[in-house]
Order: sequence, then C-alpha cells, then structure tokens
Amino acid sequence: MSVKISVAVPTHKRAHYLKETLLSICAQTRAPDEIVVSEDGKDGPTGEVVRDIRARYPGISIKHISSISDDVRIGQLGNRQQAFRATTGDFVAMLDDDDVWEPQFLALASQALLAHPDSAFVSSNHYFMDESGRRLSQQSHDFAAYCGRAEMRSGPYDDVLSRTLRNQACVFSLQFSLFRRGTLEQIGFFQPSGGLVPDYMLMLALGARGLGGCFLTEYLGACRVHAGQQTAKRLENVKSKFEGLAYMVHVHGVRLKAEERRLLVKKYRQTVLEYAIALAHDKQRSAAVRMMTRPFNRFGSAIPSPRRLAVLVALLLGMRRLRH
Repeated sequence: MSVKISVAVPTHKRAHYLKETLLSICAQTRAPDEIVVSEDGKDGPTGEVVRDIRARYPGISIKHISSISDDVRIGQLGNRQQAFRATTGDFVAMLDDDDVWEPQFLALASQALLAHPDSAFVSSNHYFMDESGRRLSQQSHDFAAYCGRAEMRSGPYDDVLSRTLRNQACVFSLQFSLFRRGTLEQIGFFQPSGGLVPDYMLMLALGARGLGGCFLTEYLGACRVHAGQQTAKRLENVKSKFEGLAYMVHVHGVRLKAEERRLLVKKYRQTVLEYAIALAHDKQRSAAVRMMTRPFNRFGSAIPSPRRLAVLVALLLGMRRLRH
C-alpha cells in the first residue's frame, strides 16, 4: 500500500536548531513526501534555513508558512494547529524545531501503522540530548522508567487513555509519533485547552474516543533539553495541564467507562494540588487557597497526597526550607 507521509514542523526563532531538525527529517530512510514548516512570526534566519534545505532536497515538497511580520503571532498552540492542518499526507508526524529523529523513524513507524490498521498512531521511545546534541543516556532511560515506557513492549495498545492517566508523564510522545491524518481530523487535531501540554491532551482526546495506538521500544529520536524550552516553565505548564484536564472532565467525563472516569478525576485532583503548590511557590497564596476548593466542591471529598499537601501548607505558611 502506497501512502503519502507529511511532517509538520512548528517553529519560532530557532534557526540554529531548525536546520538540524530538518536535516534529520530529510535524511530518513523512508523520506517524507512533504514537510510543512509553520513559523509563528517571521524572521530572516528561519527563511534562509528553509530555502537552503529546499535546495538540498528538491525531491521533497517543503512548504514554509509564516506571518507577514514578527509582530503578528498566533501562539504556540495556534501554530501547531496551523502546521498540522496544512499537511496533506495520509500519515502525518510533528517534530519540534529543536528535536531530531533517527534515520529509520519514519520507515519503522509507517510499517507499524500499516501492519496495525486499527491503531490511530505509532509512537516510539526517544533519547534526551543537551544543547550541543550530546545524548543523555542515563536521563533518557530514567525517564522511560518514570513515564511507564520501560515496562512496555512493541505492539498495539488499546488503553491509551488509562495508560496516559496512570503514569507520571506522557507515555506516547508527540514528537516521536506518526498519526493517521484522518484520525486527527476527527478530533480536531489539538484540543482547545492545555496550551503548553498539547501532546498530553492530544493523547487523552484520542483515548477518550476509544482509539488505540502502537508503541515501538526502539529509541528513534532525541529531544533537546535547554533553558528556552516550554517544559522549563513550571507554573505555566501545570496551569495548562489543569485547564486541559478540566476540559476533558467537562467534555468527556460522562462518556467514559467508570474506571476511566475515576482515573481522569483522580488525575484532575492531583493536578489541582500541584497547581496550588506552583501558585504558592510563586507567592500567589490566595490563589493557591482558592484553587484547592475546586476538586472537592465539584467531585466530592478526596484525600490528597499527605506529602504534597504538607508541601503546600509549608509554602502557604512561608516555610521556604522544605524541599518540594
């Protein structure tokens, strides 16, 4: 079966990383048919990188979408939506402008997606790397254990929602996944809430609709760790997760199976507590107290983690020496 593969690359002022990202895409053993670079704003270096890559790889259709100027921005979530929607392939992947793929990623992922027609996507393990591109092997394997990937085997999984909710971090990583574009169209691509955690919300949305995925244990890419990335923004990230989970509870809560609904509500309550801790850490103590009333008023009584609750109380009382 012949399929068209598209790759969406959202970017903003990271030309120094973008070139490496695009080269890793073009060097795939199964080359993509189309690359869409969606720039949030417009700057000269980004355009130069795209033109250079286009000249090097004339056999790949490389589109560049940008604003009329750098003063016109649509935000990172809007840019991700724009990038995905501009693709035309049967299968589509998204790679951030500071990450890279191993040469066999698209080949192995597309083979798995063809072999499992009931799967909405295929996702793989991945490495972390530092700003210079050096692999952080120990951190990579530690994270695989932390997020639940270490215990997984290659093959299909029909418990995407519950597996995502049970684990500490997103099991299926957006940057190292290949999706059926038609499936993404059905759910509206990214969800309207959860701005800084769009990958987490995307997987929850797919799982809430009963869609399964495939996992590959191979490490087929590397995610760059650096000071400028969004994951470094603690308060903004937990706020996004809180808003996204609240949206999931409101939109999908009554449609889920009892166990899935229990897991969703439990994760929501945990996130409310973490959001309150982040607010208190930011010295927004009144907002932290108000936040803690939300899950108990809406979903009934619950006992939060005593250790994390102790952290919140200490922060509210101004005890700065307690580790959190």
